[in-house]
Amino acid sequence: MRSAAILAAFAASAIVAPAGATDFYAGKTLAITVSSDTGGGYDTYSRLLSRHLADHVAGSPTIIVQNMPGGGGLRSAQHLYEVAPKDGTTLGNVRASNVLDAALGIRGGFDPSKFEWVGNMASDTDVCSFWHTSGIRTFDDLRRKEVIVGASGKSAQNFSFPNAINHILGTKMKIVLGYKGAADRILALERGELQGNCGMNASTLTSSWPQLLANGNLIAVTQSGMKPYPALPNVPMTQSFAKTDEQRKLLDTIFGQMEISRIYAFPPGTPGERVALMRTAFMATLKDPSLIADAKHAKVDLDPLPGDSVAKAVTALMELPKDIKTKARAAISD
Repeated sequence: MRSAAILAAFAASAIVAPAGATDFYAGKTLAITVSSDTGGGYDTYSRLLSRHLADHVAGSPTIIVQNMPGGGGLRSAQHLYEVAPKDGTTLGNVRASNVLDAALGIRGGFDPSKFEWVGNMASDTDVCSFWHTSGIRTFDDLRRKEVIVGASGKSAQNFSFPNAINHILGTKMKIVLGYKGAADRILALERGELQGNCGMNASTLTSSWPQLLANGNLIAVTQSGMKPYPALPNVPMTQSFAKTDEQRKLLDTIFGQMEISRIYAFPPGTPGERVALMRTAFMATLKDPSLIADAKHAKVDLDPLPGDSVAKAVTALMELPKDIKTKARAAISD
């Protein structure tokens, strides 16, 4: 009888084990939602992560990738914030452009600081590149000549970045909406519908279409971020064309998001134990030699940041001075 009582007590304790118990993921499926169609940079990084993450998560869950394009990443971010299960079974790629828009009060309908940030896979730059027949070779050409570029929607980086460059630096890019993703815009260049693109991450451009850069069909004119992308050391930074301190400060505010360009989060309210577990697993995965070799084969760079560092970066965006927010909002918005 005493043995039976002990067994019963043990069974009861197992039922009420802490929510973040390390065996939570055993037999579970972990979904990684992606804010783009297949084939783009967000998809490439997310699938790279999905191939190795389970090796570092106690319980070795099955990992699936769910593409959720729409609204320049906004659909995916809102789903993660409002709809996705808050139990640690849905990890989402969130675009930094959606975070900045929400911080500036432009659009989004969510508080980025409430996401449970898991980590960042890489920093990046955003490249403005133009088809060889466009007549655009230098940044000064962009100030002299109107040129047509494509974007998916007004909440996307491929709209906000060229729009900000137009407003702050006096370029003449005409932005046409309705293109689904990076591959769609590259095809539009080849068909002659577009003359160029901003809002394409350097990692995506150099890994997916290196031949277009190498053969001169696509000309990288400027890159926007906080430091040059390693594969494009000779492409000038957009901030270098600023003529005043205020212009540079605004550009740094807008382009600073590129330091957290491949960020992942759990929904608000996910149990803290599972957030901590996944943060540890995320960083271990990014240091895994097999993932590093996989990334090298895919020609994408890694520059990981832990979840608490991402959270601090997001908080810094939320706490920008009111006057800077006002001016940056005017530059990004239509």
